[in-house]
This record gives sequence, structure tokens and C-alpha cells, in this order.
Amino acid sequence: MNTLTQSPVDKYSLTLRVLHWSTALIIMTLLAVGFYMADIDPKAPEKYDLYPLHKAFGMIALFLVVLRLPARAKGPVPAPAAGLQQWEHHLSHLVHILLYVSMIGMTFSGYFMNSTYAYVEGVDMFGLFSIPDITPKSEYWNGIAHNVHSFFAWSFIVLLTAHIAGVVKHRMFDGKDKDVLPRMA
Repeated sequence: MNTLTQSPVDKYSLTLRVLHWSTALIIMTLLAVGFYMADIDPKAPEKYDLYPLHKAFGMIALFLVVLRLPARAKGPVPAPAAGLQQWEHHLSHLVHILLYVSMIGMTFSGYFMNSTYAYVEGVDMFGLFSIPDITPKSEYWNGIAHNVHSFFAWSFIVLLTAHIAGVVKHRMFDGKDKDVLPRMA
């Protein structure tokens, strides 16, 4: 991802904006559903009803994140907002990199967790097709994948909070020259 490429554009490309908002909507929904599923009693009859949807949308999120990487690397990137301090630009850059790492880590570890789980074969994509497993079944690796998945989910929440806090700070408190939201709107 070439974040140093600057151009005279004021906004990210339409492709990047659509990928950004659709990925954000899917991942935030997956987080809410994932935490809800984790709280359901393991013996409840509906415990596993949401898992197929969670997994299918997780694969869509993984696909969208993977699409974002070349689109971001090749597309024109707006220059940093004129009024930003150097430390604000560096912090923003770091948060964005870590958001990508957590999105890839969370979605891929979910796929790995499904692949290692003994009671399913592949990821059912809404009854249309199945994405095959990538590993042998293993209770040991399933537990590790579950921990990694949880770590990245919590990391994403912390990073998303920092990301949104930065956008709100620049939009509401720093003045029009630092408002970064129109670049992604």
C-alpha cells in the first residue's frame, strides 16, 4: 500500500469510498453479531443459527479487504489535510495500517477457525457454493484461531474507536481546514 503517493484529488476514488463504507458496515455488523453469538448459552437450540451467516459475510468482508489493498495502492490519495499537525498525520497513518492488519487478521483467522473446526466442511455461501477448508481439522489449532480471532476483534474495536474519534475531533473541534470526513463521503 503506497501511502506516500500524493495527488491533487480532494477525495478518495468512488471505488475506495464504496469499499470503505461497505466493509465498515459488514465488519461492524459482524462484530455485533459475533459478540451476541458468543453470549448465547451453548445448550440453547438457536446457538448456531447465526454462524453460517456470520461466516459467509465474514468471507465477503475478507474479499472486500483484499480488494481494498490494490485499490488503495493504485488509486490517487488525497494529500493530508492542510491543517493537520505532523503527529496527527503519523498517528492517522499508523491507525489506518493497524486497521488493515486487524481486518485481515480477524477475517482470515475466522476462515482458519472454520477450516479447523471438526463439525463443518467449508464455508457455505448462502447455499450458492462453498468455500473449501484450507487446513486439516484440529481442535488445538481451532482454539488458537479462536483466540486470534478474538484478539483481532477487540483490536479492531479499539482502532475503530480511535479512527472515529479522530474524524469527530477534526470535524467538530478543529475547524474546516482539518475536516477529513468529506474525503471519504
